[in-house]
Amino acid sequence: MKFLKPTTLLLFCLLLWNCSEDDTSSEDTPNETFTGNFFPLTTNNEWRYEVNNTDNDTNTTETNEDVLTVESESSNGFTLTANDGTVAFGTMSNILTTGELTRTETTLATNGSLSLPIDGLDFSIDFNNALLYDTEASLNTELSSQTDSFTQDLQGFPITITYELTSTQLENLGNLSVLNTNYDTVTSANITLRLSVSTTVTVGGFTQTLSLIDMQDVMSVDAFYAKNVGLISTDAQIGYTLNANTLALLELAGIELTNLPTSMSVTNTQELTTYTLQ
Repeated sequence: MKFLKPTTLLLFCLLLWNCSEDDTSSEDTPNETFTGNFFPLTTNNEWRYEVNNTDNDTNTTETNEDVLTVESESSNGFTLTANDGTVAFGTMSNILTTGELTRTETTLATNGSLSLPIDGLDFSIDFNNALLYDTEASLNTELSSQTDSFTQDLQGFPITITYELTSTQLENLGNLSVLNTNYDTVTSANITLRLSVSTTVTVGGFTQTLSLIDMQDVMSVDAFYAKNVGLISTDAQIGYTLNANTLALLELAGIELTNLPTSMSVTNTQELTTYTLQ
């Protein structure tokens, strides 16, 4: 049996130690620290976006324009409006225009709301001073989280919705190109809505609780903000799949849920075309 020489053994140990030091998770990787104004919220500031809404099942895309305008500013915060107070086509436009925004040199927070992106289910979730980004947070840091459960009516059936709404800091980038325009010093963050839906039905004298939507991500939005510019780009993935076993059981019981597709998958993108700052 051969033994390693002391010098060889030392080099081998040093190599192992260096390899273990380099084996770190991306979740522990700090972002480059940014400070500054990543959303210039002065009254009448305006941003125009090309908004593409793609139905991934049919591969069809509808293109519209969103115009975001700072409607008011006060010592407490700011409000935005979209398209002169009419419908907003971008997912992030909807989030930003539903309530008051507050901003610091490193954070943006909202007290707005989020409408559930599922046809046939009509309700919204209020943000509780939720952070939309924090430029000093490490990569993948959870910025805010809120969970709840409530019951409402769906076509004569009581349904229980349990959800988790979170925001997470993503990368701070030196630059990012959007529609062939390069923006320097960019921060990004994600908003995710995860939920489950269940209902209770009685058939033949027996009552059973059934899962309509198993716990799943129904919306995920990545948003990018450039220093001294504001929101420059978003990518929203929206979709769900109903529980196939529950649908089969309801069909056997003669119960049909109308206006509630069995599944959906939509991509909504929002990209800055021009902007005017005071």
